[in-house]
Amino acid sequence: MIETERLLLRPPEPTDLDPVYRLVSDPNVMCWLSRSGSPETREDAAARIERWTRAWEIDGFGHFIVVRRDPAAVIGRVGFLVWADDPWSHGLRAEIGDRAEIELGWSLESAAWGRGYATEAARAARDWGLEHVEMRRLISLIDHENVRSQRVAEKIGERYRHDIVLAAGGTLGLWQLASPR
Repeated sequence: MIETERLLLRPPEPTDLDPVYRLVSDPNVMCWLSRSGSPETREDAAARIERWTRAWEIDGFGHFIVVRRDPAAVIGRVGFLVWADDPWSHGLRAEIGDRAEIELGWSLESAAWGRGYATEAARAARDWGLEHVEMRRLISLIDHENVRSQRVAEKIGERYRHDIVLAAGGTLGLWQLASPR
């Protein structure tokens, strides 16, 4: 568990189904998280929690659930995704190996936007990852129109480098931490 001034970050649990469903069923959130931009179902939310839990079990890192401390409430997720870069597709580090790219990603329910929570959570996860996750570099993949996430990336020390094309289709900007160590 990671504690910040206003947040707790912890690995996902099955009891997170309702707040994760609230996150993935919000069209304002999903327009940035999926190629289709479509809200997801409760079953999709459960599958996400299973994938996130599996990543922790196999790779030893993954997504944290973001809990606002006062008043206590789950407001989103922040953490690490593993990508194969040729083509750009999700996987597990155990499967991809040394060529794995480690992405720091974040998403909060839209009711929590504009309060600095994403930056606070991303900063804490970044620091934890740099200490606990072996990586060549730390990146974030961000839609060119997602100005809010670009601003978070800048605040945590990332800079836009170039575009990448996802295996599933679509182009994202690759942001990289200026000096990871």
